[in-house]
Formats: sequence, structure tokens, C-alpha cells
Amino acid sequence: MNDNKPKLTIRNLHKRFGDLSILRGVSFDVYSREVIVIIGPSGSGKSTLLRCINGLEGINEGEVCIDDQRIEYTPASLQKVRQRIGMVFQSYNLFPHLTVMENLLLAPLKVQKKSKSEVLPQAEAPLQQVGLLDKKNSYPSQLSGGQQRRVAIARSLVMNPEVILFDEVTSALDPERVRDVLDVMKDLAGRGTTMIIVTHEMGFGREVGDRIIFMDQGVVVEQGAPEQIFGNPQEERTKQFLRNVM
Repeated sequence: MNDNKPKLTIRNLHKRFGDLSILRGVSFDVYSREVIVIIGPSGSGKSTLLRCINGLEGINEGEVCIDDQRIEYTPASLQKVRQRIGMVFQSYNLFPHLTVMENLLLAPLKVQKKSKSEVLPQAEAPLQQVGLLDKKNSYPSQLSGGQQRRVAIARSLVMNPEVILFDEVTSALDPERVRDVLDVMKDLAGRGTTMIIVTHEMGFGREVGDRIIFMDQGVVVEQGAPEQIFGNPQEERTKQFLRNVM
């Protein structure tokens, strides 16, 4: 699975909002085809970390590199970065006045400047992949929460990103809809998609993750293979967290 060089490198990342330190020296590598699952209590910096990787938040110290190229936090650079690093949010962020297909076509047409005839087949494939091709002419309000999140995943896939970030995409869904979304993500993992997943679904993380990272108070407390982190954690803080959530 691991190539010699990481696809993504996060080094000594610091993020502050005023006097509040959210990330305090986070470092790790992500290799092609690897699935990283990040767990930890609320407020530990997990979502902020994803937003920094994708350039939605600036950083105070440290660096993020993709294929050894440092990400520069300028508008022109970030537009290119977001074509390579996709992100699926908790809130799905679909445009309510556009159909499912129009939501998927928007970025390739506007950002990548592709023609509609070129993009349409590319958009149908990921929609088929998430099991919603029959909903391509529906509006977001006509879909369930789980279906909207699957559309958001398809929207990210249509850009052919090299890495996809998932931020608690199963939060606030009922159990049946959670399974639908997790099945799509398992399928992506099986296809070799490089992913960083922030989740509170411990069973899913254990099943799909190649590596688990436990964060607390803005730092990486412990990381390792799922069987190590869930079966034999070394740090007392990791043990305490898992006792409370499993």
C-alpha cells in the first residue's frame, strides 16, 4: 500500500483563533491508497485540521505538502489544490435551487472550464457509484439526508481528486441512512481511494481504516493500525476515550 513518498505530508501544523490554540504541532503522512481515520473528542481539532489541509482555513505555523509540493495559501494556488484534494462536509452544502446533476456539473464547468458534453458522462459515473443515478433530476429538498450526503460524495468524485477528506459525514443521520453512507465510503476504500476520514463511528473506523489517528486538545496523541489502537492502545488518554465511546 505505501509508496516510498507520501501523497500528503502534514508537518508541525499550528492553528490559532485569537488566543485559542486549536492545532498544536500536528504531523503525519498519508500515502496513496491509504485510508486514515481520525477519532477523538469534540473540540480536539479534527475538523479544523481537515479545513487547514484543504485550505479553507489558513495556518499559523507548519506546512501541508501534496507530492512534496508545499501548499501556498493564496487564492490561485488554493483553487488548484481543491481540484486535487476534495472535501465532503457535515452539512453537504448542495445548492437547493439546482438539481442533483446541476450540483455535480457546477465545479467541472466553472472551475475546470470543461464542456457540458465532456463532463456529463463523468458526472453520471460517480452518481451511479453512490446509487443515485435515478435521482439526477431531483432537487436536494426531494432527497433524504443520507441521499444528500451521498450526492455530496459524488460531487467530490466528479472532480477526480487525488485525496478526499470526509468531515463527520454521518452525523445527525438515522441508523439506516448512516449505513447507506458508510457503504459508499467502504466501496471507495475498496477501490483504492486515498481518504482522511473524521468520524465518531468507531466500528466503521476499525473496519475501513488502514491507520487510526487519535487526537485530543489539538495534538496527535497516538496513531497506529486499527487492531493496535482499538485493541491495545498505549496512551492512557486513548484508553480513557475508547472506554467512554465503545
